[in-house]
Amino acid sequence: MESLSPVSREYFRTLPRRRVAAGLVIRDDEGRVLVVKPNYKEGWLLPGGTVDPGEAPRTAARREGREELGLDIEPGALLLIAHSAFPDPIGDGLSFLYDGGLLPASAPVRLQEEELTEWKFLAVEDFESHFGEHGAQHVRAALTGLAEKRTLELEDGVELL
Repeated sequence: MESLSPVSREYFRTLPRRRVAAGLVIRDDEGRVLVVKPNYKEGWLLPGGTVDPGEAPRTAARREGREELGLDIEPGALLLIAHSAFPDPIGDGLSFLYDGGLLPASAPVRLQEEELTEWKFLAVEDFESHFGEHGAQHVRAALTGLAEKRTLELEDGVELL
């Protein structure tokens, strides 16, 4: 990339910034989804996290799988891209969810103890009680994308066609 002029550099500083997250939808042979419990906030999450500056979402999903679970999972198909607009301090965010495949019962999961307290497989009917309405909607949409072999796009919870 060519170097930017001072005027261009200043222009880019004025543009909005968005939080970008990437995660893995990992399942067991019963169709349940692997979830993790963070120690820094309420509820449960999919394995994943914030995409670092300069990092691609797919690369971040794989890195987070290694860091959080001790597993090197090559992300499969992109199942969901979701835009969510929240009031401050949360703000706008983009989420990318990838197929994390099936995890054998014998897989050696090693939790990242600095951030996570436990993990388990969760059935679809328990999504809302663990993720909340917004998170449950994203995970259900990702599973729909997996079943239908397509990428779903959500904007504030509404599927775009």
